[in-house]
Amino acid sequence: MKLKSEFLRRWNQLNSYDKNLVIFWSILSLYILIFHRNLELGLLKFFVHLLLIGLVLLIIPWMSSRKSGLWHFVRHWYIILGLPFLYWDIGTLIHGIFPQVFDNLILRFEVWPFGALPNIWLQQYVQPVLTEILQISYSIYWITIPLGGAVFYFKKEYQHFDYLLYYVTITFFISYLIFILFPVAGPRFILADQITVSYDGLLISNSLREFITVVGFRGAAFPSSHVGVALVILIYLWHFKPRLAVRLFLPLVIALSCATVYGQYHYVTDVLAGVLMGLIIGFWGARQTRVKLTRSMGD
Repeated sequence: MKLKSEFLRRWNQLNSYDKNLVIFWSILSLYILIFHRNLELGLLKFFVHLLLIGLVLLIIPWMSSRKSGLWHFVRHWYIILGLPFLYWDIGTLIHGIFPQVFDNLILRFEVWPFGALPNIWLQQYVQPVLTEILQISYSIYWITIPLGGAVFYFKKEYQHFDYLLYYVTITFFISYLIFILFPVAGPRFILADQITVSYDGLLISNSLREFITVVGFRGAAFPSSHVGVALVILIYLWHFKPRLAVRLFLPLVIALSCATVYGQYHYVTDVLAGVLMGLIIGFWGARQTRVKLTRSMGD
């Protein structure tokens, strides 16, 4: 009983996105335990994830009680700063159930309405200036998350910061679980022999592309979490910071969505799935936030 009450006490001290993380790692722990034989160092990863859950329950409530501005920042921003680790973590776990990828299903689906593969058809428009612009747009995605959070955090609108991270983490974690259940490698891997043009840019696009090639994983293409998360942030800002959303985030999301297919990172289907997920979670999240804020003001 004491252990249960202590767990509940600490659980109630977590924010909504902390709880998302604990739930996600708990699901991953169960998945790893069941399929550990299919995963490299599976049992070790199982215990590591249990340890991480324990650390969240132990450290986050402690940081919440600190008065220091530094601890306040770390407590709120740790999950944003840890997103690369979360992506790397899921990348090592994708093929526990299915050793193969399902790109063939995506390819058949896309040929049916289009008559040809959009990724191959788009190659006729590849040229250095456009490559430079869209490669940078694709890479800016990693800035949109801290930028969206900073809009609220540094104005001390902490409720909005917490709500935004709650919906962003939901989008990420749903995407990551789909990666495991339906691994899709993506066109840069599967269609490599049909990509006949050079994606050389002008200044930094080549370095960005090389970096993404190194850190990317086979199996993490469907749905496009890039598009889904960026759209969630855009919709949330559209409701609460509309001027900033229209002037800055809308062009970024449009360019990002185009860049995912142009750069051979995603199929059109991946992008459409990301858009659908982003629209559902984004509008649901904005509505939920308005309801919660209205209730809190009424109280």
